[in-house]
Amino acid sequence: MDKEQVVEPTWMRLGFPEAPDLMESGKGIGIVILDDIIPHELVQHLGDRLMRVKVAEDFRVTCENINRMEPQPMNAAVEHGMMTLQLLSHMPNQLTRHSHIGLVPAATFIMLAEYEPEKIEAGLKWILEKQEKWNIQILLNLLVPNTREMGTMKPTSKDLLVLAMQPALQAGLLVIAANGNTRVHNNLHPADFLVVGGYDDNGYSNPSLHNAHPAVPWGLNADGDLRPDILAPFSFLPVPYCEENASNRVFSYFGGSCGAASLVAGVCAHLLSKYPEMDIPYMKRLLLQHGEYLHNGDIPVPKLNVAKAVEQYLNGIEGADSSKPFTSNETMEAIMRATSLTEWIERDKITREELWKHLDDESPVVHKTVICYGLRTPKNEMERKKYWDHFHEGKGDSGVRLAWLYQLLMDAPPGELNLWMELLNEKDLEITLCVKIYLEMNFREAPEIPYLPDPDPEYISMATEPVREWYVKN
Repeated sequence: MDKEQVVEPTWMRLGFPEAPDLMESGKGIGIVILDDIIPHELVQHLGDRLMRVKVAEDFRVTCENINRMEPQPMNAAVEHGMMTLQLLSHMPNQLTRHSHIGLVPAATFIMLAEYEPEKIEAGLKWILEKQEKWNIQILLNLLVPNTREMGTMKPTSKDLLVLAMQPALQAGLLVIAANGNTRVHNNLHPADFLVVGGYDDNGYSNPSLHNAHPAVPWGLNADGDLRPDILAPFSFLPVPYCEENASNRVFSYFGGSCGAASLVAGVCAHLLSKYPEMDIPYMKRLLLQHGEYLHNGDIPVPKLNVAKAVEQYLNGIEGADSSKPFTSNETMEAIMRATSLTEWIERDKITREELWKHLDDESPVVHKTVICYGLRTPKNEMERKKYWDHFHEGKGDSGVRLAWLYQLLMDAPPGELNLWMELLNEKDLEITLCVKIYLEMNFREAPEIPYLPDPDPEYISMATEPVREWYVKN
């Protein structure tokens, strides 16, 4: 049977003892989500518990009751937001032997459909004026660590997106943040956020099938804090089909750190509604201290286990901190070197020739700063060949190899088709994604490579087979 037909419901994979209740799970809890949606039949059951907030160029804030608007057909621009909302709120759906349902279908949802720091801050301030009315407890931040300045390493207090969310923190909200989907990320979210990474659970709750996910970043940020805080399932997260293209499929499959972060937000809203005496700091401590660790993964971060946390809570046991001793390949000295290098680059205090010399540094964090923020795209054909050589000679899973490949991708010409198609032989999730983007940039007639954040080489082979056949024929 197709794996898509047998994956377990998300509630089961997270350790819920039973499916969330449609009328009770999340009831009375307000969740702000940084994403966009449209009026659609999939969200009509939420009635007046679904709002969309927008901020105009003059910073005038508008709030729309989505379900009082005419339904619209699905479009690609809102698929991400719709799947996020469906993970949390969708109606019961039976497939084979499993009953699927959103984690907190009784919650109140406020979608803040803005992505610029100034507009996010303005929208949050307006929303928080109604914090008591909607009992807003959670902000789900789906803006992954700074991709506009990939490779930078600077104090998180200087990140404009982090500063934009200060009103939520000051109001006592739990800010839950997606940790990103590539190890090319350098500077990760601040300790003020509950930061969520992912693991590959193969679609099942059985811990023996759970593995570290190769695209999940982790390590120290510029403040010296280990990120992320907790892990949740990263791929094959089923929601009712909500994609632009028509299909007879029952489900769409969300994933990545945005999917994982949405699951954690759902768990937190469920607990806050079911146990109203539980405050946010206690709940956060409960989840972190009673998580479990991957049996064969080296990431020193617990994965979420709802059943274990609830059992400890009902037994009146807080428990000691069960975190693993953290040892990092990176040191604060390396972080500080990358931080200084970032500052030199921004002040134009370092030449391109000097940047190349910093690749002698032993730290992958420094390398990613040099490649992504300093060197960026190759300046000529000779450099382009040098980038390819560094990519092919690279080793390890620190994200450095991919840093070279992402820079090559930025202005990759059609004449490199052979080089990019050869990369499919690696059957690597992120490398395959780069090939997908390359083909979409240069060969729109090529079959589309579907993207699912599942690292299984068998699935990658299946997804790329049509484009391989196209390549052979052409």
